[in-house]
Amino acid sequence: MGPGDGEVLAAHLEWVQLRGLSVSTIRRRRVVMGWVAASLPGGLLEASAADLKAWRAALSVAPDAVSVYVSHVRQFYAWAAAEGFLAGSPAVSIPAPSRPRRLPRPIAEQRLAVAVATAPPRIRPWLVLAGWAGLRAKEIALLRRENVLDTWAPPVLLIADGATKGHAERLVPMSAFVLGELRPHLPRRGWVFRRQDGRPGPNTAAVVSHLVNDYLHGCGIPETLHQLRHRFATQAQLACHDLRVVQELLGHATPVSTAGYAAYDAAAAAAAVDAIPSPTAIRGLAV
Repeated sequence: MGPGDGEVLAAHLEWVQLRGLSVSTIRRRRVVMGWVAASLPGGLLEASAADLKAWRAALSVAPDAVSVYVSHVRQFYAWAAAEGFLAGSPAVSIPAPSRPRRLPRPIAEQRLAVAVATAPPRIRPWLVLAGWAGLRAKEIALLRRENVLDTWAPPVLLIADGATKGHAERLVPMSAFVLGELRPHLPRRGWVFRRQDGRPGPNTAAVVSHLVNDYLHGCGIPETLHQLRHRFATQAQLACHDLRVVQELLGHATPVSTAGYAAYDAAAAAAAVDAIPSPTAIRGLAV
């Protein structure tokens, strides 16, 4: 880093922390900006728009990763300009690919049934919480007994601030199936799923994701834990036909994100297309 870069980056990370961004986001910002600083000829504070465009042009990662890197860089320089470290942000015009709209990828129902039926005791409740309650790996790992509100009517899971992506708490109703699967694992208090390496504290999201994915792939199932969340969203949408409800169940900030999880009803779509009036005969076309 050039002179002053380290102090400025430390101040920026402190500001990001005060904003309440997640630990993983702060860590990623530190890593990305440290890497960018090492890639620039004069460091962060001496970088010109041309320097940053050259850095961007040298990236050889996937478009999604490029978008993430550019976002970190833009936010750092916008902050540096606002704080008076720079006259203006040199990152404003860095080009970044638009992120394509992705179709939902729910796990196939038959494969999910097989996975749950044959899962070991540690893995099975994680599959159920993802596939029938839509929990992320982090939310499974950080679930606490006091947030399993099994005496409520209906019973719900409180996905608490600090245990989820971002800071939006939410309530997820538990079906009788989910509650029945979860009850044998509920302690008197504390973390629902304790570590098995003898260390204190909860599991990490990486451990939950890694163990489930290894199990699924070992069964010959190509999907991942996150695709069980897609399955939950899809089934919830098919049941209620209300994307706003599904958005709240998933804890998304906007329904745009939810649309990438909840697959539409293919049968309904086919019926809609078939119902479009067609002429009985058009010259030159077979009907």
